[in-house]
Amino acid sequence: MNVKLSRWFSDHWLLVVNTFFLVYATLPLAAPVLLANGYSGPASLIYRAYGLTCHQLPSHSYFIAGHQVAICQRCLAVYMTMALAGLIYGFSLFRWPVISFKWVLLFVIPIAVDGGLGFVSQLSLFIPLVVFWLLGLTAATLLSVLLYRRQALTWQAILFMAAGPFTLLYLQFFGSHESNWWLRTITGAIYAIGVVWFFYPALALGFRSASPSNPSPSEISPESHF
Repeated sequence: MNVKLSRWFSDHWLLVVNTFFLVYATLPLAAPVLLANGYSGPASLIYRAYGLTCHQLPSHSYFIAGHQVAICQRCLAVYMTMALAGLIYGFSLFRWPVISFKWVLLFVIPIAVDGGLGFVSQLSLFIPLVVFWLLGLTAATLLSVLLYRRQALTWQAILFMAAGPFTLLYLQFFGSHESNWWLRTITGAIYAIGVVWFFYPALALGFRSASPSNPSPSEISPESHF
């Protein structure tokens, strides 16, 4: 039974993952609709469940029928985009190339900068900005040395680490930063695209090579890596 289940999952993993993210992205939208129609019990259950992974700040959330969506705008953008990107991946007529983690860093930079600006802006009300400069430069130096020794100090990694000083320079010259709905939505969507592009082709390659009904890894034509 376990062998059959494993074989089925190897052949249908994308269906499982896409179904999960479609449901996971839709339930937060259902919560305010349920609440508006008097179904407070199921709505409260959804709010509590998603509250474990999201801050659910009203100022960072959408509203439907006068009630707050169960997750913030950024989380909603991430899950919705992962569901949409997963469907696009499934219906693609070509095989997506496998990308290395260094390229994923480029998709993380927008969400890291926008979220980091807001986070440090709040903390800078109580902590001097010079403390963040000391911590940031120390962390960047140590990480650079570690990556250099591992021969992994790529330009993508350098650009990712440069986002920290850029954030602090912005706050130094322009003051505090408050994100808005479209920044949270766009940065969340970009991040989700990077996650899907990194994991899904790699998972597909792994499941194809592991499936008994498919050719061995040596018989599979190599994927593009860049």
